[in-house]
Amino acid sequence: MKKRYSYVLMYAIPALLASTIISFLFLGAAAGFAWIYVFGDDPWPSYANTMLVAIFVIIWLAVWFFFLSVAYVVGRKHEAHSVSIIKHVMVSVSVTVLLLLLAAMHQWRVGNIGAKPASVLCSDYCREKGFAGSGMPPENAGTPSCSCFDAQGRETRNVPMEEIDSGGGP
Repeated sequence: MKKRYSYVLMYAIPALLASTIISFLFLGAAAGFAWIYVFGDDPWPSYANTMLVAIFVIIWLAVWFFFLSVAYVVGRKHEAHSVSIIKHVMVSVSVTVLLLLLAAMHQWRVGNIGAKPASVLCSDYCREKGFAGSGMPPENAGTPSCSCFDAQGRETRNVPMEEIDSGGGP
């Protein structure tokens, strides 16, 4: 097999992961732009979701094709030389592992995997008790606590976070 095709196959997975991450960043930017400058807090029309999905898919395909094109060009360049492909396999594996770790760290930080942050525990607690909202004081304010608010925005319950973490509380 020619090196140009080997490089495309070898870098297909890291290119896929990188293009997915980049596409999510662009999706977030497009949704933020649409929220701030176009639709605001009003209900969004159904075509807005379709446009955001289309933006994601177009950017994902374009970036993935670009990365695969770069791999093809690099592979074609190395066909003339008897360069060992082992280094490039290690780079491909390393980049793949690094991108997977980056995605896992992000999911850990936002609380989708691992322990839930205190703000999520507070929100879940207040929602389970039937309150309209929740809030927490700044982290450097002293003892962490969870405030539950009624529909008018008045604080109706304040619970120390130790009681929520242990499953207790009124």
